[in-house]
Amino acid sequence: MSTAEDDVIRAECEEWAGGLLCMDSDERREGLRDRICANPDAWWRILRELIAKAPDDQVVQRLAYAPLRMTLECGGQRLLREAVSIARTSPRMASAVKGWPSRPTNDLYPLFGRAFVVETLIRHYSQHTGFDFWAWQVARHLINDDPPEAWLLILELLHNAPDDGVLGSVAAGELEEFVLAHAADFIDRIEEEARANSGFKSALGYLYLWRLSPELFDRIEAAAGVRLTRRPGA
Repeated sequence: MSTAEDDVIRAECEEWAGGLLCMDSDERREGLRDRICANPDAWWRILRELIAKAPDDQVVQRLAYAPLRMTLECGGQRLLREAVSIARTSPRMASAVKGWPSRPTNDLYPLFGRAFVVETLIRHYSQHTGFDFWAWQVARHLINDDPPEAWLLILELLHNAPDDGVLGSVAAGELEEFVLAHAADFIDRIEEEARANSGFKSALGYLYLWRLSPELFDRIEAAAGVRLTRRPGA
């Protein structure tokens, strides 16, 4: 049964969802935090319902921006674990937990795990809904923040790609960005993987790498076994 407090919380959350509220002062931010921390379970219950019914990711991000972020902070590990558990079967909740401003990759990635990020990113490339875009962001941040783990993530993405369309998206996206950033440190592993893994070798053929040094470009082209696009005019 709805209580008067629930009705007040729901009305405020619906205003957030509609883009009618914003954090435009420290006073407003602290006032919201105080109200949420007084009863985080009530806010969580209502936010969970609204996120589950959100018509698009824009609404999800409005709810995540302040109300959900503060609710999870006030509720501590108990509510965060519950949110992550729901996120595993709810793309809307996964997007909300990633949230905006973004939860740091080194905080979020261990919560979700590699397999879940892979599954979500493949779905994002297969059928765009907007709710899975967070996985694309996580992968990009991981390439910068943790190259060894990003390498393993990319190999799993390529291994699990269900068709050439998804494989091409991963190759021209995550793999290309990774190679451009880290080829010098990973060239031996790139060559070894291409020799042992025909799918990975095929993925190298999608890359556009003319910004690499000539030596690295030549080695990756040899690993791909096909001629790669070179610098215009070269």
